[in-house]
Amino acid sequence: MDNEKSAVERLKEKIEASYKAKYDYWMKQSPEWLVTMADEIVAVKQMREDLADYVKEEDAEYLLRFKDPLEVVSDYLVEMSGLHSDIGDSLSHTLWELRDKQAAEQDYELEPEFASVDELPQPTTPTQTQQMSM
Repeated sequence: MDNEKSAVERLKEKIEASYKAKYDYWMKQSPEWLVTMADEIVAVKQMREDLADYVKEEDAEYLLRFKDPLEVVSDYLVEMSGLHSDIGDSLSHTLWELRDKQAAEQDYELEPEFASVDELPQPTTPTQTQQMSM
């Protein structure tokens, strides 16, 4: 009986049913559509895997009010992450951080004309490698 199950258990069942329906729908879609919807698909998959582990009984009771609680939470997750908002501000901040900290120059290969001679890896011989490790 459903009344004997906790709200969290009922929510898990509802999430699984919703995920199965969404998965079946996705499998019928074109690769182009799937690429376009990748952010939403990842959010749904993540919520399916993690939501029930973090939800409290009163949260589960609230989410059970919705026909598709998985959609409600995953849509909100996508919205909160800013994936469908104007990316201008966050992109501007990201570019400023990259230029300001210049950590990318250490982590990613530069085009040869932008790498100074000091930054280029120097070839080492086996003897030099042994001496450097001493």
